[in-house]
Amino acid sequence: MNSLHEEPSIVTIVDTEFENSPSRINLLREFPETRMGDRVLGPYRQGQEVELPLWIATHFVQMGYAKFREEDQLSLNTLSTTHYKETLPGSRQIPKLAKNFYFQVRRLIKELKALEAKDRAKGRDLDKALSLSRDIVNIRIKKIASLSASGEQPTELTSNLTAEELALYLSIRSSIDAWKRDILGREAS
Repeated sequence: MNSLHEEPSIVTIVDTEFENSPSRINLLREFPETRMGDRVLGPYRQGQEVELPLWIATHFVQMGYAKFREEDQLSLNTLSTTHYKETLPGSRQIPKLAKNFYFQVRRLIKELKALEAKDRAKGRDLDKALSLSRDIVNIRIKKIASLSASGEQPTELTSNLTAEELALYLSIRSSIDAWKRDILGREAS
């Protein structure tokens, strides 16, 4: 954000929400009781599963004290499966995504970039993740634009959208409605 009056983007809002959401990690080694401001963490023992805000859990993982649960992480395989569902021929539906899908995509790409910096061979994984993500985003943008232009507001269709996608849908819908009013007059809406 550049000024006090500027609204945060939907991505900033969503990222902040998910960074503060509970996340489960498995401890790889003992962690002593530690005070952080007004909060006390630990003591935790090796093998213990704990739930912490994601931003704290991420620090535990980065320091080598813990690992995220596999089922909570977006992998290239999961991304490939999502890509497959999105690219099914004749699919005009917008499949439901996890509400944190784009947040997870951003995290996966960031992690793969960090891995690539250490090991050039990881560049292939990064390229694949970027390619799959771009395809998913582009396909969903087309479907959202089409839904926005249709004039319908079926809750069952918009309920499959993530927060980021719903913001895009509402923005496109608002622009289309304003354009129609300009072209056809106020009664056109």
